[in-house]
Amino acid sequence: MAIILATDLDGTLFYPKKPFVMVSKENRKLLKTIHEHGDRVVVVSSRSRQFYDHMRKKIGMDFDFVGTDGTFVSVGGKTIRDEFFDPQELNALVNDLRNEYDPPLFLATSAYYPNIINRTRVSKFTNFAYFMYQMVQGTYREKFIRSDQVFFREIASGKVCKLMVLIGLTKKKKQRAFEITNLLSKKYPQFQFAWLNQFIEITPRGCSKASGLKFYLDYLGLNHDNVFVVGDSGNDVPMFDAFKEHSFAMEHASPEVKSHASQVIRRVHDLQQVLYPSADSKK
Repeated sequence: MAIILATDLDGTLFYPKKPFVMVSKENRKLLKTIHEHGDRVVVVSSRSRQFYDHMRKKIGMDFDFVGTDGTFVSVGGKTIRDEFFDPQELNALVNDLRNEYDPPLFLATSAYYPNIINRTRVSKFTNFAYFMYQMVQGTYREKFIRSDQVFFREIASGKVCKLMVLIGLTKKKKQRAFEITNLLSKKYPQFQFAWLNQFIEITPRGCSKASGLKFYLDYLGLNHDNVFVVGDSGNDVPMFDAFKEHSFAMEHASPEVKSHASQVIRRVHDLQQVLYPSADSKK
């Protein structure tokens, strides 16, 4: 039975970060081993479809992709799933969140723009800080635009697939983001919510990394029993819950995230001995 490794990117396959080569030599070796055994790697990430093309070129390997938390699924370069928010529902949610929580900023991902920043309570200093943050990301950088006009235009177009809400950067604010995520999940069942430390990540109802991965497996007729999932963030929790037997959290993940996984690993390449315990046989 073929092995399927479903891996998150930031904090997982990209950990530790290598700003010029993207993936460490050890993790790259594991990917090569999986391909040599005739097994399969699928990337399951909150990253955009635009980043996917950049990643494939940079790594020099082809992967199938479950992107923007399951809203977008690509197999062999062919899009097989493409989900977006209802524009009226999303616009109402943005207004509700503004009135109730007054977040520093919103960040939207659409079919055309990886990152659109709404300027809610964003000072010139904050804009500059975000610009500098992007500049030091090296090969991991995604294009971004800061524009209220584009933000609301994309919402109205019905082509927004993910929304991120910044609650704050302090430890207290991160805990508050965790609490708000749970509250919103109960209040707005028409959306999917995930906690990402200082951010709350929102996708259309039924769109998560787990649902996207299941859609991918069913489309290809692949068995769910030999899927190994690995990640480090709150949006990886649905994958851990859905594929519990072979779920691996990164050691640096929060305790809340690690509690959902069956095992903890320090690096993705530690899975080499789990997937292929000897040089001559597959598990």
